[in-house]
Amino acid sequence: MHAVLALLLAALPEEISADAQLPAGVHRLERPLRVVADGVTLDLAGVELVGAGDDVTPDRYEGIGILVEGRKGVTIRGGKVRGFRCAILVAGCEGVALEGVDVSRNFRQRLASTPEREDASDWLWPHENDEQQWRKRYGAGICLERCTDCSIVDCRARKGQNGAILDRCSGCRVLRNDLSFLSGWGLALWRSSGNEIDGNHFDWCVRGYSHGVYDRGQDSAGILVFEQCQGNRFLGNSATHGGDGFFLYAGHETTQRTGKGGCGGNLVCGNDFSHAGANAIEATFSSGNRLVGNRLDDSNYGIWAGYSFGTVIEENRLADNSVAGIAIEHGCDTRIRGNAFARNPVGIDLWWDEDEELRQGIYGRERHARSEGYEIRSNSFDACGTALRLRDTSKVVARGNRFEAVREVLGTAGTCDAIDVARESEGDAVPAAAREGARLPAGHPRGRDKIRIDEWGPLDPLERAVFPRRVVAWEECAFHVLGPDAEYGVSGLPRGLTVERGPRTFKVRGGEDGLTPFEATVTVGGERFPVSGILLRGAWKVRFWAWERDPREHPLPEGDPLKSVTLPRLDFRWGGGAPADGVPADRFATRAETTLKLPKGRYELRTVSDDGVRVRVDGKLLLENWTWHGPTEDRAEVDLAGGEHRFEVDHFEIDGWAVLALELRPVP
Repeated sequence: MHAVLALLLAALPEEISADAQLPAGVHRLERPLRVVADGVTLDLAGVELVGAGDDVTPDRYEGIGILVEGRKGVTIRGGKVRGFRCAILVAGCEGVALEGVDVSRNFRQRLASTPEREDASDWLWPHENDEQQWRKRYGAGICLERCTDCSIVDCRARKGQNGAILDRCSGCRVLRNDLSFLSGWGLALWRSSGNEIDGNHFDWCVRGYSHGVYDRGQDSAGILVFEQCQGNRFLGNSATHGGDGFFLYAGHETTQRTGKGGCGGNLVCGNDFSHAGANAIEATFSSGNRLVGNRLDDSNYGIWAGYSFGTVIEENRLADNSVAGIAIEHGCDTRIRGNAFARNPVGIDLWWDEDEELRQGIYGRERHARSEGYEIRSNSFDACGTALRLRDTSKVVARGNRFEAVREVLGTAGTCDAIDVARESEGDAVPAAAREGARLPAGHPRGRDKIRIDEWGPLDPLERAVFPRRVVAWEECAFHVLGPDAEYGVSGLPRGLTVERGPRTFKVRGGEDGLTPFEATVTVGGERFPVSGILLRGAWKVRFWAWERDPREHPLPEGDPLKSVTLPRLDFRWGGGAPADGVPADRFATRAETTLKLPKGRYELRTVSDDGVRVRVDGKLLLENWTWHGPTEDRAEVDLAGGEHRFEVDHFEIDGWAVLALELRPVP
């Protein structure tokens, strides 16, 4: 094989200065293949250009596969380009066309987050790109920089981080591509205006999601639009199962340097952004955007539009979102018409709150940032908790809307002036369905619960795999069988552990008190997948008290608790609810204790808490974050002798959200 590669390498020119059809086969590139003349067509049919070898992991890929600089009228057609930091870079060009190129399997970071816990190091940083940080840090299948009138058509990217980047581009077209199953962004725009994005698939572009555990998306998105992007058209794309489906942000130039400009005047029409970990659409600090006829289901928020102005939100479908259909803080002059809301806890949530830092900054000095000026007409609200919630929001007209099985039509708090809201159904508001466009391919499942992410990114549910491959859990752990095969077998588990089989999921249970490592083999369709894990088992005695004196300044309550329970794990995700019957949802304290028999070794202890947490091991304080905070991860390591060890966890909650979870795992 190496001799063949050497021959093919020798057969390739280093520069393309006339129309060329490269010889079919696999070609290893040591340096970029450069196109150095205008009007050239490069035909790659049957060609595979390779950068790094199969022994190199994707986070170590470097270099550029094909480079086109300062040229006009170039066409690159067909073939595969893989194993590079950036497969194809087109810079300072006009009229370049990329057609039917497969740029799968290029650079992607190794992710540190696991199904059990989120790792903050995986968060992306999209706020810098004036020096091409996106391409240099995160790679790309295709990158257009400072280009006009270029096109990307019928191309494909899988198993990479970013599909395509448009950096300072105008008048470009991105049509009918499939840039899916990526760990960053399907398509990312930076300072790019007047482009058309039509009929593409950007599905499963996601990281930072584990169903029921964490869901922030870490700034991944099907479509990312950052920093002064104006007048673009996003039509009929499918960008489901992303961190965000569509993520638009004005940029730091607006929010931190000038207070002006933003990503405005964009049309987002007929797309499907459903099943996003965070927001189906996020569009913030910008004005004049039109969000029309989109499908925005099964996300935390259908639309998050904080600090947006003059936004038009029409004829969208927003169903089964876990927090709200539309949420806008500090927005104004917004038209919300003809949308269909179904089974959202809140249909439309509008509010103003104290944001001293932003209000006193350059953005706050340039714009008033009040919450006011909403026209809400001809929408339907079905089976929503609260149809319309206002907090310190004024100048709202809500007429001609229909309410069906809604618990509360209007909820208000704070000062809400000039409110004209009809509390009864008016007319027959039946909004149009989301407009047709690209749709998920046949057989691909819907729902956030279908998102699976390993150390290299999202898994295709239609490809054979077992997920996760390794797990550490209390008492039981679950593995999922992906792909077309429903039949599977599990073998090799140590004695004392049992398997509970389901159609595509099996659970491993049992083990001794303390810590039980295991390995097993899962056979699916003739393929063998090794899995392994550690089961922890103990009995946690958990007690709850109400408190009157601030625990940050006074000891936790003593005496008889309001509630006492014994549980096999410490994993509470109370949200805004009470921890137990008879215990208040706010201003409560928790103490949990257990004894675990562990082998000698070094262990990592991790907590997620809201609010304060302290952990003692054998009476010694090991971890402390005794503050008022949102859900926060804290870690500590400890060396333990073999034998029994006592763990004590103290926690307090002040108000709002509440979480307390503890994990323990050996340090390799």
